[in-house]
Amino acid sequence: MKLLGSGVDTLVLNLYWDKAGAYTLPEEFASALAFLKEQAKENPQSAIYWGIDAFIPLPVDPDGSRLFEAALVLPSVRHYEWGLSFANMVFVRLSRPKATTSVDFPAVRVEFTGSYMHRMGRDVDAVVRALVEAMENLTGHKPSRVQVSRVDLFADVLVPHGYLRLESLPEFSSRARVRGLYSMDARQGPGAPAPGLAGGPMSNTPPSTGVRVPDSWAEGPTHVAAYLRGYEWSGFTFGRGALMARVYSKTLEAKFKEASRALLRDYEATYGPLDGMVVRAEFQLTPDVLREMVVVGDGADVRDWDTFLWALPSIWAYLTGTWLVHHSVGGYSLDDVRHAPVSPYWEVVQGAFRGGENAGRLVRERRVGLVDAVALARQALGAYMTALASIGRQKGQKVLAMWSWLLREVGVAKGEAEVLPQVVRARKLAKFGVMPEAMVYGGV
Repeated sequence: MKLLGSGVDTLVLNLYWDKAGAYTLPEEFASALAFLKEQAKENPQSAIYWGIDAFIPLPVDPDGSRLFEAALVLPSVRHYEWGLSFANMVFVRLSRPKATTSVDFPAVRVEFTGSYMHRMGRDVDAVVRALVEAMENLTGHKPSRVQVSRVDLFADVLVPHGYLRLESLPEFSSRARVRGLYSMDARQGPGAPAPGLAGGPMSNTPPSTGVRVPDSWAEGPTHVAAYLRGYEWSGFTFGRGALMARVYSKTLEAKFKEASRALLRDYEATYGPLDGMVVRAEFQLTPDVLREMVVVGDGADVRDWDTFLWALPSIWAYLTGTWLVHHSVGGYSLDDVRHAPVSPYWEVVQGAFRGGENAGRLVRERRVGLVDAVALARQALGAYMTALASIGRQKGQKVLAMWSWLLREVGVAKGEAEVLPQVVRARKLAKFGVMPEAMVYGGV
């Protein structure tokens, strides 16, 4: 068993500017984006922004000697005014500057693909520092916050051929309640469930304290699936949605994906011929998970980039020591697999992100979201008013009085509880083309 590479694969970051007017874009830059966006709607492949490095200097090589000189402007992006694709390796979404910047919505969202991280030598800290400097170069102000929206952590291990197979699924302890088996014809698309592209070494500074994780995630994934490509084992997936793990064959994936072949060539250049099968263990973490992983002592979650990087060994220790474990089941029944020792393969996986003595110490905490009474009231009142307007019933002060009482019951302030129903009612009537009674003048 040999660890070939580990680190961060896909990484999605949200950037915030808290002060009003801090997030601005050069007029020349914004005008060019607007023009190219319209061009992209007619011919997406022609909307190329040459000279993008003057505004967003993102490095192409680990030493930063070369920058992306061009980017493709996307015709449309969700929730953002503009989108840029840097060689399909880095994707940047930009908001249109406003007089004030919302502290709750990221002005810029950036996705670094696994291909880019591999090209940059998995030096994730250097990648993020270059991004922050590029955004400061673009806006004139350094982002006030950099938060992790999604991150994929992985470890590539060389194991003997056939070490993992379809029958190995019960050797993993995951407390899963649903199991599925999926097979894909070898002539069709990939059978492996993971889109991971590459790997490489990355060192991490161990944290001095642990991370506590809520009970909801300590229970493990609720879905397990096995995949085949033709008659060969392709991989397993554990969990779905907020937190997912994949254990799959990079060797098999390299048969039909060039990026994986390039990865294996890099490993061979470093370690020599690979006599065995390269298996990747990969965990995909989303904001729902990251906000519930809390640093012991100060209560801060690990979405903040600096906190995440510092706590990375603790996070990996939890994922591979509690949430998912592969066991050596010799002499143990499948009903007692949790008490079997950790397999030699998984010991290598667990050691991929080495931390200090407290790296594996976790305290679980269930985070309860704050309730916005006004937002909930608006939703309920809006639905009710829509129903009334749609059936033609608009009159009656009893409706407003009833809702004023209900809003006070859920915690809305008295003054707002009396005004809010009238405002929502007027807007709904206008949407349905109905004039409120106060604006109706008989005989006119």
